[in-house]
Amino acid sequence: MMTKWDERYLTDDYVFGTAPNEFIARVLPQLPQGGRALDLATGEGRNGVFLAQHGFQAEGVDMSAVGLAKAQKLAAEKGVRFDTRQQNIADMAWPSEQYAVITSVFCHFIEPERTQIAQRIIGALQAGGMFAGVFYHPDQIALGTGGPKDAAMLGTLAQMQTAFHGLEWLVAEEIERDLSEGSRHRGKSAVIYLLGRKP
Repeated sequence: MMTKWDERYLTDDYVFGTAPNEFIARVLPQLPQGGRALDLATGEGRNGVFLAQHGFQAEGVDMSAVGLAKAQKLAAEKGVRFDTRQQNIADMAWPSEQYAVITSVFCHFIEPERTQIAQRIIGALQAGGMFAGVFYHPDQIALGTGGPKDAAMLGTLAQMQTAFHGLEWLVAEEIERDLSEGSRHRGKSAVIYLLGRKP
């Protein structure tokens, strides 16, 4: 059965582009050098493939078979290996202390699921491993330039930091900025940037 994400990705274009999210690119120098990396809601693979290009043993998880097929095509074009799994993040089993890096770009959940998944992410990080996350702020709904229309899916910076309690914060920002990422994320946007290290 086609999901809304399958339908969204069913185009020759990469709907969020093929370049990584600018925050993921910005924090790359602060991330561990290599190791296992997991990109959540990888979609068409732009962020996971970027990690693979920079020496990580990268894998991506997403519910959309169409998106994952495009992620594999992108990895082949870039000449890197990128493992993909079609799974629902909310239902999947999480290994313990496996990953050097976990990234999550515009993947939103309603509480209490948000905190449950955040804590599973922390559990799956190795000591010294890092989480890099990009989320829309509740102010994004009024701006209308992408993301969920349900305010319950969006948290403030304080709420997101609470969900991810246990990390040491290197970056914790809520800002408005212009995004230009494919056709779906374009224009003035209210975003939260998180970079945290597991002690």
